[in-house]
Amino acid sequence: MSESSAHPLGIKPPLAHLIDGADEEELTITLGLGLVARKAAEAEYILHGIYVHLVEAEKAYSELAVATGGKLVQQCRKKLGDAGLADSCKTSLATDLDATEEGFRLRNRYLHGYWIYDDESYQWLTLKGAHHSERPEITFTDSSEVWELAERFQNLCSSLLHWDTAHFGELADDEDGHRGLVSRKQV
Repeated sequence: MSESSAHPLGIKPPLAHLIDGADEEELTITLGLGLVARKAAEAEYILHGIYVHLVEAEKAYSELAVATGGKLVQQCRKKLGDAGLADSCKTSLATDLDATEEGFRLRNRYLHGYWIYDDESYQWLTLKGAHHSERPEITFTDSSEVWELAERFQNLCSSLLHWDTAHFGELADDEDGHRGLVSRKQV
C-alpha cells in the first residue's frame, strides 16, 4: 500500500468517505461497536437454542422467533424455573442470564446511543433515551468500554454454549471429527 492510499484502518474500506476525518479514537469505537453487535447477536442465537430446549420445542426459532436481548433473557429465566433440571444447573444458567441481560443493556446504550465528544471533559458522552424517564441517559464512555463489552459477550457465549451442550447436547462428531457432546440446533 502506498503512502498516498494508506487508510487509518490499514485497509481501504468500500465506502472510505464514511470514515474520512475520523481520528484513531473514533475508528477504535466504530470497530468495537461492530464487534459488540456481532457478539451480542451470537449470544441471542445461543439463547434461542436454550429457550427451545427449555420449552421442549423441536426447532430453534419455532418459539419466540423475533425475541431479542432482554426479552429473550426474561423468557429463558421464566422457563428455567419450570425446567426439570437440578438447582445447581438452574443457578449456573441464571447467573449467565443476569450477566447477559446487563450486556444487552450496555449494547443498547452503545449501539442506540448518540456518541459525542465533550471538549470540556475530553471524554466521549453517549446520550440515549431511557425507559420511564423524560430525560436521556447520559454517560461518559471511552473506546475501551465497547471492546471490553465485546470480550464480555465472547466469554458469555462460550459459557452459554457450554451450558447448552452440557445439559441438552447430543453425542456426535464435532467440527474436528472428535466424538463427544455437541450443541443441537435444528433450524
